[in-house]
Amino acid sequence: MDAEQVLDVAMKAYWRSDPADVSVNAICQMAGISKPSLYREFGSEDGLSRAALDRYADHVLAEMFVMLHGGLGLRGTLNALADFASDDPRMETGCLFYKMRAGKHRLGPDTRARVEEIDATAQAAYAAFLQAARDAGEWPDGLSVEAGAKYLGEQVALAITQRASGEDPARIREMLTLALSVFTRSGPELRAP
Repeated sequence: MDAEQVLDVAMKAYWRSDPADVSVNAICQMAGISKPSLYREFGSEDGLSRAALDRYADHVLAEMFVMLHGGLGLRGTLNALADFASDDPRMETGCLFYKMRAGKHRLGPDTRARVEEIDATAQAAYAAFLQAARDAGEWPDGLSVEAGAKYLGEQVALAITQRASGEDPARIREMLTLALSVFTRSGPELRAP
């Protein structure tokens, strides 16, 4: 059994659907492996979903963290996040992390704990980005970095969720641009679609 290939199959299956609706049997069938082989490698369904989420974090979410720490400045970073949420073809089916976060009550304890770790890491990354923007004079004092980080993360999550529901990407971009304009001093000056 090729564990990397199984993880790829599982990650894509969970990403395309609601992770709770994807059975171990379906993953075994798609990967062409037996259930005992899967359990020997990953220990349990929870172990598999945790490993698939880790793979997703390494391959997709890591790009968001690079954007947040890429030194593009406030507007450049907001534009990059808007591009990711509204235009990245991989987000047409939504975000595996956001799907797992929304349904974490249906996940096993290891996967649920990993969702919470990733969520905390994302919040910290958004907060560090906004603090850097404040330190550079691009974001005004008096606004809560923590509240801004939560707002920013939720706006990106909403945009990606709208993509998964079939909303027009140009319309999502327009709404996200409006939502993210609260971070700029002079209003909605993010790049137009």
